[in-house]
Amino acid sequence: MKNFTLFAALLFSVFSASAQYNPLSPPNTFRSADNPLYWKNRTPNADYWQQDVHYRIAASVDEKTDIISAKMELSYWNNSPDTLYEVFFHLYQNAFQPNSYADKNDQAQRRKNSFGKYEQDGKGTEVLSLTMNGKEVEQQLDNTILRIVPNQPILPNSKTEFNIEFKTYFDQGSMGRRMKLFDSGEFTHYDGVHWYPRISVYDRKFGW
Repeated sequence: MKNFTLFAALLFSVFSASAQYNPLSPPNTFRSADNPLYWKNRTPNADYWQQDVHYRIAASVDEKTDIISAKMELSYWNNSPDTLYEVFFHLYQNAFQPNSYADKNDQAQRRKNSFGKYEQDGKGTEVLSLTMNGKEVEQQLDNTILRIVPNQPILPNSKTEFNIEFKTYFDQGSMGRRMKLFDSGEFTHYDGVHWYPRISVYDRKFGW
Protein backbone atom coordinates (compact mmCIF):
# COMPACT_ATOMS: atom_id res chain seq x y z
CA MET A 1 0.00 0.00 0.00
CA LYS A 2 2.83 2.37 0.86
CA ASN A 3 4.57 1.60 -2.44
CA PHE A 4 1.37 2.30 -4.35
CA THR A 5 0.89 5.59 -2.49
CA LEU A 6 4.48 6.64 -3.26
CA PHE A 7 4.07 5.72 -6.94
CA ALA A 8 0.82 7.68 -7.18
CA ALA A 9 2.46 10.71 -5.56
CA LEU A 10 5.39 10.59 -7.98
CA LEU A 11 3.04 10.19 -10.95
CA PHE A 12 0.97 13.16 -9.79
CA SER A 13 4.10 15.31 -9.41
CA VAL A 14 5.25 14.44 -12.96
CA PHE A 15 1.88 15.34 -14.44
CA SER A 16 1.74 18.52 -12.36
CA ALA A 17 5.18 19.62 -13.59
CA SER A 18 4.33 18.90 -17.23
CA ALA A 19 1.01 20.74 -16.89
CA GLN A 20 2.74 23.96 -15.77
CA TYR A 21 3.92 24.84 -19.27
CA ASN A 22 1.27 25.97 -21.75
CA PRO A 23 2.64 27.55 -24.98
CA LEU A 24 -0.72 29.24 -25.63
CA SER A 25 -0.97 30.85 -22.21
CA PRO A 26 1.31 33.90 -21.70
CA PRO A 27 3.82 34.36 -20.25
CA ASN A 28 4.57 30.70 -20.99
CA THR A 29 5.75 31.34 -24.54
CA PHE A 30 8.09 28.98 -26.38
CA ARG A 31 11.08 31.08 -25.22
CA SER A 32 10.08 30.68 -21.58
CA ALA A 33 12.33 29.16 -18.94
CA ASP A 34 9.39 26.87 -18.13
CA ASN A 35 9.45 25.28 -21.59
CA PRO A 36 11.30 21.95 -21.30
CA LEU A 37 11.72 21.79 -25.10
CA TYR A 38 13.30 25.23 -25.60
CA TRP A 39 16.91 24.96 -26.73
CA LYS A 40 18.28 27.40 -24.13
CA ASN A 41 16.98 25.13 -21.40
CA ARG A 42 18.96 22.11 -22.68
CA THR A 43 22.08 23.45 -24.43
CA PRO A 44 24.71 20.81 -25.27
CA ASN A 45 27.55 23.29 -24.67
CA ALA A 46 28.17 26.92 -23.74
CA ASP A 47 28.79 28.03 -27.35
CA TYR A 48 25.60 26.51 -28.76
CA TRP A 49 22.77 28.72 -30.08
CA GLN A 50 19.72 28.64 -32.35
CA GLN A 51 17.75 31.44 -33.98
CA ASP A 52 14.16 31.79 -32.77
CA VAL A 53 11.21 32.49 -35.09
CA HIS A 54 7.50 32.96 -34.53
CA TYR A 55 5.11 33.04 -37.51
CA ARG A 56 1.58 34.48 -37.37
CA ILE A 57 -0.26 34.10 -40.69
CA ALA A 58 -3.79 35.11 -41.67
CA ALA A 59 -4.69 33.55 -45.03
CA SER A 60 -7.63 32.74 -47.25
CA VAL A 61 -8.04 30.63 -50.39
CA ASP A 62 -10.18 31.87 -53.28
CA GLU A 63 -11.81 28.72 -54.66
CA LYS A 64 -12.65 30.46 -57.93
CA THR A 65 -9.08 31.55 -58.71
CA ASP A 66 -7.09 29.01 -56.61
CA ILE A 67 -5.05 31.82 -55.08
CA ILE A 68 -3.96 32.15 -51.45
CA SER A 69 -3.97 35.74 -50.17
CA ALA A 70 -2.18 36.21 -46.87
CA LYS A 71 -0.55 38.54 -44.40
CA MET A 72 2.30 37.28 -42.26
CA GLU A 73 3.90 38.63 -39.11
CA LEU A 74 7.27 37.11 -38.29
CA SER A 75 9.25 37.70 -35.11
CA TYR A 76 12.94 36.85 -35.49
CA TRP A 77 15.42 36.69 -32.62
CA ASN A 78 19.10 36.84 -33.55
CA ASN A 79 20.62 34.65 -30.85
CA SER A 80 23.90 34.33 -32.70
CA PRO A 81 27.05 36.33 -31.83
CA ASP A 82 27.00 37.75 -35.39
CA THR A 83 25.66 41.00 -36.82
CA LEU A 84 23.44 40.17 -39.82
CA TYR A 85 23.70 42.47 -42.84
CA GLU A 86 21.33 40.47 -45.04
CA VAL A 87 18.39 38.10 -44.63
CA PHE A 88 17.15 35.34 -46.94
CA PHE A 89 13.69 33.88 -47.45
CA HIS A 90 12.66 30.76 -49.40
CA LEU A 91 9.83 31.13 -51.94
CA TYR A 92 9.60 27.45 -52.79
CA GLN A 93 6.66 27.67 -55.20
CA ASN A 94 8.75 29.75 -57.61
CA ALA A 95 10.54 26.54 -58.60
CA PHE A 96 7.56 25.47 -60.71
CA GLN A 97 7.85 27.83 -63.67
CA PRO A 98 9.64 27.94 -67.03
CA ASN A 99 13.43 28.32 -66.85
CA SER A 100 13.58 28.11 -63.07
CA TYR A 101 16.65 26.39 -61.68
CA ALA A 102 14.58 23.24 -61.18
CA ASP A 103 13.26 23.39 -64.74
CA LYS A 104 16.76 23.94 -66.17
CA ASN A 105 17.97 20.92 -64.20
CA ASP A 106 15.18 18.86 -65.77
CA GLN A 107 16.09 20.20 -69.21
CA ALA A 108 19.70 19.12 -68.69
CA GLN A 109 18.38 15.61 -68.05
CA ARG A 110 16.16 15.82 -71.17
CA ARG A 111 12.93 16.03 -69.21
CA LYS A 112 10.39 18.41 -70.70
CA ASN A 113 7.95 20.06 -68.33
CA SER A 114 4.50 21.46 -68.98
CA PHE A 115 3.14 24.41 -67.00
CA GLY A 116 -0.21 25.72 -65.84
CA LYS A 117 -1.53 29.20 -66.60
CA TYR A 118 -0.08 30.80 -63.47
CA GLU A 119 3.25 29.02 -63.82
CA GLN A 120 3.59 30.21 -67.42
CA ASP A 121 3.28 33.78 -66.11
CA GLY A 122 5.99 33.16 -63.50
CA LYS A 123 3.58 33.17 -60.59
CA GLY A 124 4.44 30.98 -57.62
CA THR A 125 4.68 33.00 -54.41
CA GLU A 126 4.42 36.73 -55.01
CA VAL A 127 5.52 39.17 -52.30
CA LEU A 128 3.32 42.27 -52.49
CA SER A 129 4.87 44.19 -49.61
CA LEU A 130 7.58 43.60 -47.03
CA THR A 131 8.59 45.72 -44.08
CA MET A 132 11.20 45.22 -41.40
CA ASN A 133 10.45 46.92 -38.09
CA GLY A 134 7.81 48.97 -39.91
CA LYS A 135 10.08 50.17 -42.75
CA GLU A 136 10.30 49.06 -46.37
CA VAL A 137 13.51 47.22 -47.23
CA GLU A 138 15.42 46.45 -50.41
CA GLN A 139 14.46 43.13 -52.02
CA GLN A 140 16.42 41.04 -54.51
CA LEU A 141 14.65 38.01 -55.98
CA ASP A 142 16.57 35.09 -57.49
CA ASN A 143 13.95 32.49 -58.43
CA THR A 144 13.18 30.73 -55.10
CA ILE A 145 15.47 32.91 -52.96
CA LEU A 146 14.46 36.36 -51.75
CA ARG A 147 17.33 38.44 -50.35
CA ILE A 148 16.53 41.27 -47.96
CA VAL A 149 18.93 44.12 -47.24
CA PRO A 150 18.01 45.60 -43.85
CA ASN A 151 17.97 49.37 -43.38
CA GLN A 152 19.91 48.69 -40.20
CA PRO A 153 21.99 45.58 -39.40
CA ILE A 154 20.40 42.99 -37.14
CA LEU A 155 22.53 43.02 -33.99
CA PRO A 156 23.26 40.01 -31.77
CA ASN A 157 20.63 39.33 -29.09
CA SER A 158 18.07 41.53 -30.83
CA LYS A 159 14.50 40.98 -32.05
CA THR A 160 13.27 41.94 -35.52
CA GLU A 161 9.71 42.11 -36.81
CA PHE A 162 8.88 41.33 -40.45
CA ASN A 163 5.47 42.04 -41.99
CA ILE A 164 4.84 40.42 -45.37
CA GLU A 165 1.78 40.54 -47.60
CA PHE A 166 1.84 37.90 -50.32
CA LYS A 167 -0.07 35.66 -52.72
CA THR A 168 0.60 32.04 -53.59
CA TYR A 169 -0.86 30.45 -56.70
CA PHE A 170 -2.05 26.84 -56.90
CA ASP A 171 -1.38 25.28 -60.29
CA GLN A 172 -1.14 21.87 -61.95
CA GLY A 173 1.93 21.64 -64.16
CA SER A 174 3.89 18.45 -64.70
CA MET A 175 6.74 19.15 -62.27
CA GLY A 176 6.57 16.98 -59.18
CA ARG A 177 5.40 18.77 -56.05
CA ARG A 178 3.60 18.25 -52.77
CA MET A 179 1.46 21.42 -53.07
CA LYS A 180 -1.53 20.53 -55.24
CA LEU A 181 -5.30 20.69 -55.63
CA PHE A 182 -7.88 18.18 -56.79
CA ASP A 183 -11.63 17.64 -56.84
CA SER A 184 -13.06 15.69 -53.90
CA GLY A 185 -16.76 15.15 -54.49
CA GLU A 186 -18.44 18.54 -54.66
CA PHE A 187 -15.44 20.25 -53.04
CA THR A 188 -11.94 21.26 -54.14
CA HIS A 189 -9.20 19.82 -51.93
CA TYR A 190 -6.08 21.97 -51.40
CA ASP A 191 -2.77 20.57 -50.19
CA GLY A 192 -0.76 23.56 -48.97
CA VAL A 193 2.96 22.87 -48.53
CA HIS A 194 5.69 25.54 -48.27
CA TRP A 195 3.16 28.10 -49.46
CA TYR A 196 4.43 31.03 -47.36
CA PRO A 197 7.76 32.95 -47.41
CA ARG A 198 9.96 30.94 -45.08
CA ILE A 199 13.00 32.55 -43.50
CA SER A 200 16.24 30.67 -44.18
CA VAL A 201 18.27 28.94 -41.50
CA TYR A 202 21.25 30.83 -40.11
CA ASP A 203 23.60 28.60 -38.15
CA ARG A 204 27.10 28.52 -36.73
CA LYS A 205 28.57 26.14 -39.34
CA PHE A 206 27.29 27.52 -42.65
CA GLY A 207 25.85 30.96 -41.92
CA TRP A 208 22.84 31.49 -44.19
